[in-house]
Amino acid sequence: MTATASAPTATDELLAHDRWSRDQMLAYQRDRLRDVIAHAVTSSPYYRGTLGRDALAGDIHLDELPILTKQTLMEQFDRVVADPRLRLAALEAHATGGDPGALFAGEFHVFSTSGTTGRRGIFPQAAAEFRSWVAAAWRVRDRLGLGQGTRTIGIGAPTPLHITQKLFSAFGGYGEGRPELAVTTPVPELVAAVNGDRPELIVTVPSIAGLLAEEQLEGRLSAEPRGIVLAGEVLTEDIARRVTEAWGIEPMQVYASTEALMMASSSPDGPGLEIGDDLVVLEVVDEHDRPVSPGVPGWRVLITSLVGRALPLIRYELSDSVTLAPGPDPGGRPYSLIERVDGRNDDVLRLPGVGGGEAIVLPYRLRAPFLNLPDVVQYQVVREPRRLAVRVVLRPEASVETVDRVRSGMEEALAAAGAIVPPIAVEPVAEIEREPGTIKVKVVKTVQEAAA
Repeated sequence: MTATASAPTATDELLAHDRWSRDQMLAYQRDRLRDVIAHAVTSSPYYRGTLGRDALAGDIHLDELPILTKQTLMEQFDRVVADPRLRLAALEAHATGGDPGALFAGEFHVFSTSGTTGRRGIFPQAAAEFRSWVAAAWRVRDRLGLGQGTRTIGIGAPTPLHITQKLFSAFGGYGEGRPELAVTTPVPELVAAVNGDRPELIVTVPSIAGLLAEEQLEGRLSAEPRGIVLAGEVLTEDIARRVTEAWGIEPMQVYASTEALMMASSSPDGPGLEIGDDLVVLEVVDEHDRPVSPGVPGWRVLITSLVGRALPLIRYELSDSVTLAPGPDPGGRPYSLIERVDGRNDDVLRLPGVGGGEAIVLPYRLRAPFLNLPDVVQYQVVREPRRLAVRVVLRPEASVETVDRVRSGMEEALAAAGAIVPPIAVEPVAEIEREPGTIKVKVVKTVQEAAA
């Protein structure tokens, strides 16, 4: 898109929403929601059956509508989609064909993700929908004060079926002569490419940013970015601190998914993430799908996309633990706020409690021991059947006491959560592997005992 004096870009229009009042934003969101539901009922057999043609009669009470899980979506896919050309078998064939990055039927991007649940998902987007998400991503960049000509580098997934490749290409930071980097690229190659490219903006996942920051601090990387935008994994406090130490800037966090690309992003004016209320309706609920109050960690998130039309997503379930923030946006903008994104709800550890019953250990407690351990470059907490394994990547000059400090910190964190502390094994490793089929490194995970 090219901006002219008489034709503002989609990004300009989104940035104009920053100047709205909260009432204007909520009115806009209600109107868009009605449009989405009307389109879904008219064009999707699934929604016509589950919502009924009278779904728009009177006021819309979103919390009374049914939840759409990923399992139901994939089982009912051909009925959920709103375009008869989009059939799961044809999309799967396209995704496994010779050119999965090409447009399906000349009109639809096709993205695939296994997610951390391991259940494969196919998510088509019309080209116009994808352009809307790109405009939303540019809004995040513009809030950093980085203009259209900003030299960007993107480090995402190695497959065109993942949304990051096309997003980074739209940024001008991937392909067509730019470095084609991925999270699977060896670190020495990443360092060489970034040193040669001299980007002003780096967009990647937190685990890669942490490794690059370590390379900068060790003197092997000489990048001078003016902005770091991170998404796809939980941004832990230790990685944020390392990025600031390396480059003197705070990373901007984006809460994103393939299904709804720009759900929230860091506010440049204070703590928390601004929810894109003009792009999504985001509900944070407990295990019984009841809304939770600000400051209380939720069990899952329900997303209604105000952008998607080819594949309408109304109250679509994401297994993320998110905590909403109280009060108005500190920047005076009209958005609601997220206080913290803790990751998937399967990142929660459930251990026997000291007084009986069960102790629920939230991810932020498990990350706390590493805040004051700069010798730990990366870590992962793994619940095994008989112990807790803590895998750590250490700096070469790490103190011999670091392993003991990790163990004692974990013991204190678990005890503070009221848990009976299991045996803890701290294991120094060369690297921590990404989850199969994803760009993610899980900070907290559970593994089951292998069958005999």
